[in-house]
Amino acid sequence: MSDLEKMTKILIIEDDDIIIATARDLLEAEGYEVITAETGQQGIDLAQQQIPDLIICDVMMPGVDGHHVLGALRTIPETN
Repeated sequence: MSDLEKMTKILIIEDDDIIIATARDLLEAEGYEVITAETGQQGIDLAQQQIPDLIICDVMMPGVDGHHVLGALRTIPETN
């Protein structure tokens, strides 16, 4: 598979199930590979494991919020 044919992997970090389902459906219909996380920490872990091409992250989440996720990802060479 060439780089042009490679499916773009998108990580959605969101605590609202309806938003996750809607975004996943829309993005998958356009041919994107979608992975999801329901917490900020889970999102950080998945980003390190999966190395997505794009991360869509909710800012206001309980526990580890979007600002913390961004700060953590900036310290990891693979996701920076």
